[in-house]
Parts: sequence; structure tokens; C-alpha cells
Amino acid sequence: EKFSTDWDKAWSSFKKQGKKSLFSQFNPNKYVSWNPRRSNYPLSEETDPIKRAERSNLMLWTSPKFTLAGAIVVVSLLLVYTILAPMK
Repeated sequence: EKFSTDWDKAWSSFKKQGKKSLFSQFNPNKYVSWNPRRSNYPLSEETDPIKRAERSNLMLWTSPKFTLAGAIVVVSLLLVYTILAPMK
């Protein structure tokens, strides 16, 4: 028997592996930032969800990409209207 297995040794090593709990490989440092970057906004604004949403909406409305997209939509609508209006 060249493929014989020492089952006692295998079982004892398996039981040792089983002693490791589910969270033994869990590393909180992977998920927690110990030195978070400082915010430019006051703490009340960071914790208040309404103010946070207000700030994100303001950033959307005032962003150059939003303005550019709006201008493209308006110009294309006017173009379509000027092409289709004489056909009536």
C-alpha cells in the first residue's frame, strides 16, 4: 500500500483547522480607515442627510458637464423643431 493515509494524523489536523472560527481571517483594517481625510464641510452638514443631499444636488446643477448636456439638448430640440415646422 503505497497510498496509505494516516487517518489519525489527518483527523487531528482537520480538527485543528476547525477550531479557527468564522471570523478568524476577518481583518477590520481592510474595511476601516484609521485616518479618514478631513472634510471641507462642517460636521452638521456631514451628519445631516438633507444638507448632504442638498450639497450633492447643487454640485450636479452647477457642474459644467450638466450645463453642456443641457445646452446640447436645447440646441438639438430647436434644430428638430426648425426642420419639422415648415413641413406642416
